[in-house]
Amino acid sequence: MANTITIDALRQELWSKELLDDVMRDVKNIMRFMGEDGNNVIQVNRDLEKSKGDTETFGLVARLASDGVTGDDELEGNEEAMTSYNQSVLIDQIRNAVRLKGKLDAQKVVYDQIKVARGNLQTWMKEFIARQFFLKLGGVTNLGLTDTNGNVIGGRALWSNTPAFIPNADEAAGVGSRYLCINTGGTDAMTSADKLTLDFVTNAATLARLATPQIQPLSMDGEDFYVMYVHPYSARDIRKSSDWKTSQQQARERAATNPLFRGALGYWSNVLLLENEYVPWLDFTKFGSGLRSFRGTSGSDGLVSTARNLLCGRQAILYAQASNPEALVVETFDYKNKDGVAASFIGGVQKTLFNSKEFGVVVVDAAAV
Repeated sequence: MANTITIDALRQELWSKELLDDVMRDVKNIMRFMGEDGNNVIQVNRDLEKSKGDTETFGLVARLASDGVTGDDELEGNEEAMTSYNQSVLIDQIRNAVRLKGKLDAQKVVYDQIKVARGNLQTWMKEFIARQFFLKLGGVTNLGLTDTNGNVIGGRALWSNTPAFIPNADEAAGVGSRYLCINTGGTDAMTSADKLTLDFVTNAATLARLATPQIQPLSMDGEDFYVMYVHPYSARDIRKSSDWKTSQQQARERAATNPLFRGALGYWSNVLLLENEYVPWLDFTKFGSGLRSFRGTSGSDGLVSTARNLLCGRQAILYAQASNPEALVVETFDYKNKDGVAASFIGGVQKTLFNSKEFGVVVVDAAAV
């Protein structure tokens, strides 16, 4: 007689698949430009779902730079070698669990506690993965970084792969090959007046276009554009500016293709502006001297709370997901009186680097108070 999969085992596998599918859908809704080809801000690779391994390798290719040949000049022997680079993403595991009080407590409530626990863990995992994208893009290694409500969100900044940080010299100078500070005197000279402006959106796009290697824009619907994730404080400052108010009077037609009506903050200098609360924010009042930076130690001290806004092009960040048939587990304890629900994710997130430079992101620090 052939063996059959037990109902519990089948349910386990279905629950795990459902959890991971739902989390991926939720994260895509947050990030929007996330997919398996290179024409995305986040490039996804799921090869480790099919095979064993602790590392996923992505290929990066810079744009061609030669002049080619003209007329009947010989092309053979004058071909251009593609400049390519492989980047590895190390995978890790993150887990969390909820233990319920017991059968008597479950009897007293009218909702399904296990179902609610699963939903909460799904939300937790979605937020963890989304947060990793922004921590890595911003080069955040300050483990004490908080959100605007004081919740510590930097505790797992070193998970999977340590983010490559913005050079201290760039922060001090206020400019770098992949960095801009609103105050040209650097982060330690910023004041509350140094807010994100449309002019600096233009400056960041120009820096990306002229960078070597160039930060390549996304290409969709016949348009080349960058995506800039801005903190809600910076989005507020842009909305309140006179330039922004004037631009909205002259905005593109109100059509389905207009980014303003697809949940975007707006479109400026071929940059799609997206407001996102996960953009790193530094509350300088939380830290003492030597720690007021997104790096946390030996960084350039800031004197005002700062948003690390992120202008992104293609392949700014790499995301690997591994097989995890036990992504969601329900266990019983205490002679089956208590239930517990656990969720886990196995994968990796890494900012893309090319010749020791960010491949797809320009960081823009702005006062955000």
